[in-house]
Amino acid sequence: MRKTFKIGGVVLLAVLLLVAVFGLRGDDLIKETQEDASRGFYRENLARLPGVKVTADSVENEKFGASLAVDGNRRDRASRWSSANEAGQPEHWLMVEFPEERSVSFVRLYWERLNVEGFVLEASEDGENWVQAADWEGEQEANAQSIVLDKVVNGRFFRIRTTAVSTAEENQYLYYQNVSLLEMELYEEVPLVYCLEVPEIQGKEDGSRYLPLPVVPEGYEISFIGADYEEIIGEDGTVYPTLEEKDVAVGYRVSRDGKYEDSPAYTVTVPPDERIWETEQPVMDTQEGRADETGEEETDREEAVNSCPEVTPGLSEWKGKSGCFVPEGTVRLVLQTGREEELLGVAENLKGAWKSLTGYEAEVVTGTEDSLGKGDIYLGFADSSLGLKEEGYFCDISGENIRLKAEKQQGLIWGAGTLMQLLEKAEEGEGGIPCGLIRDYPRYAVRGFAIDIGRKMVSMDTLKQIVLYMSENKMNNLGIHLNDNEILSTSGKNDSIANAFTAYAGFRLESETRNKKGEGITSQDGALTKEEWKEFTRWAEEKGVQVVPEIDTPAHSLAITRVFPEYALADEPDNVDHLDLSKKGTLELVQNIWKEYLEGEDPVFPEEGVVHIGLDEYYGSGEDFRRFANEMITMVQESGRSVRLWGSLSRVDGKTQVTSDNVQMQIWSTEWADPEDMYEAGFSIINSLNSSLYIIPGGGYDRLDKEALRQWEPNRFSTGTQAEVLPVYSGRMAGAIYCLWNDTIGSLDAGITEDGMLERFMEPLPLLSEKLW
Repeated sequence: MRKTFKIGGVVLLAVLLLVAVFGLRGDDLIKETQEDASRGFYRENLARLPGVKVTADSVENEKFGASLAVDGNRRDRASRWSSANEAGQPEHWLMVEFPEERSVSFVRLYWERLNVEGFVLEASEDGENWVQAADWEGEQEANAQSIVLDKVVNGRFFRIRTTAVSTAEENQYLYYQNVSLLEMELYEEVPLVYCLEVPEIQGKEDGSRYLPLPVVPEGYEISFIGADYEEIIGEDGTVYPTLEEKDVAVGYRVSRDGKYEDSPAYTVTVPPDERIWETEQPVMDTQEGRADETGEEETDREEAVNSCPEVTPGLSEWKGKSGCFVPEGTVRLVLQTGREEELLGVAENLKGAWKSLTGYEAEVVTGTEDSLGKGDIYLGFADSSLGLKEEGYFCDISGENIRLKAEKQQGLIWGAGTLMQLLEKAEEGEGGIPCGLIRDYPRYAVRGFAIDIGRKMVSMDTLKQIVLYMSENKMNNLGIHLNDNEILSTSGKNDSIANAFTAYAGFRLESETRNKKGEGITSQDGALTKEEWKEFTRWAEEKGVQVVPEIDTPAHSLAITRVFPEYALADEPDNVDHLDLSKKGTLELVQNIWKEYLEGEDPVFPEEGVVHIGLDEYYGSGEDFRRFANEMITMVQESGRSVRLWGSLSRVDGKTQVTSDNVQMQIWSTEWADPEDMYEAGFSIINSLNSSLYIIPGGGYDRLDKEALRQWEPNRFSTGTQAEVLPVYSGRMAGAIYCLWNDTIGSLDAGITEDGMLERFMEPLPLLSEKLW
């Protein structure tokens, strides 16, 4: 069950749980026969027992009879019960009749669409007098819903009765007023992962805090999967010193005899750590001789405590003090003694901002916290006890000085960015930077934007502007799609294979790869040199932004197949931009292109970075594709880099299992890659759904819908009538990247300029930054 836990006791928020199963699909969580139980624990679905009768108030037509809702098929949309489609008649029911009385405590529903906005679950002894077991109202989060009944209900009859159906025109719900269930499953026992009792936070002898594991019955084992904020609750259960009360989503894995199930999210409320912060009292105003409104003097009057300042994205934690740090004249940036080299880049960024905003110089010196004087800003490193991890930072702002610390350089970059925003606000207003404590960190590890320069070259000036805006908003990933071509099906050149080869294509990075005629793959109308790429990525890294290069193969590869037509699939005009993976030499060609950037003493693509190997929308052999994917993943990982790829494995069939360990999958379409399936397979998932995160200037996705994004969540994959939710507590729900694609070239050219691209990129940036931080 999803619960909230406070230090004094346990509070049950809800007994009706409408959550997707995390970690395992329902297909694996609840098996129909003991022989099928390969991973999840076996449970008997009462709705499929011998002698059970299933009826409904109505059917849409004979193809969608009531019995199809208990046939064990949760995936095939043709195998479902669908009620009559009657406008203004939302009440429909599906009923299970048992041969004898049964007990039900847990129900799983698999809806075809997300149009039901209210229903009740009811039990009866005689089929006429009904007892309500649960009720629900609201918008559905996902098509798969899990319901823990308030108490066990007994009876020979059990039914679901809908009470409200959406009348919105969106997704054509207004015209499809019927309700439709792929499957209804009834269980006597609540799965253990849904009824864990999460203990209270405990203190250790040294005063630190931790979250113990829940107790499970003998024969089971339980482990902690993670928290959505690892900077509050670490992977070992350590509870780090918080400034504010914070709600944290946590998840567990329960195992037995080689099988396991992952829990839904449990909410733990973590209070502020008074042990650490109780000495941080508001500054007292002790100025003598101040008169109150009556003219009488006051002394020792407490000033107001500062409220949390507004920055983008908002601060994770704030503890206000009174007073302000007032920027006056030249300031000293004091770098931690012995760590100067690591801190110099952050100091230079801060120094430049100080000059720009105040007109005064900032002096960079070396020193310790004890050596700080009035007006100094200290930059240093914190130990792991604060739980700041990779990107978090801590900042203590007093009237005398400012102390900024982080475990890693990335955290210091973000902390300095926050100080720049606060300084800018101070210069615009009066009074200075408000005094207080900041503990700031992200919720998602991957927060990014990707731009297609393969189809349309983008200048270095624009790329740098993108990086600067991303850095200001603490977005840490810039994907650059280096090669692509006109969409052949709309190019007007797909009347023949020969003509299709003439469609526009771009490869935007200097390459030595040439065919026997000496023709190269690098675009002549715009490309970056290797040195330009290296300088750009190093510069971006200083701003906190990792540049992720993408060379997309085996599809979207006309820039390669045109130079090497002997390796083109070319079975039809629309496929001439596909490499034929069945041909000897194709893999070697692609890997040689990559090795040019991965190898050498000073490689073009940084060592230990992330690279994107494409693998998008391939229409050739699925087995060849999967083997190719494994070869590419192995090559990149052996080079010491991490792999990112597009999600295509649900559409590209094959028996070969694609390596998922330490592989990031960017999902743009749930048809090409089912998010739950890919998460279960072991991939780290990045949300880039085209329905919500694609920009195609001048095309079908001209701008992102900011109003829709206000309701959007990174771990929810919603495409019209379908939605899946991945566990926010898992590190493998990595984050999200929104994308700009230059599809409108050639015959589709919409005349979009770089300024137009930049405008479309910037519009949703603060909103998405807030959602991901």
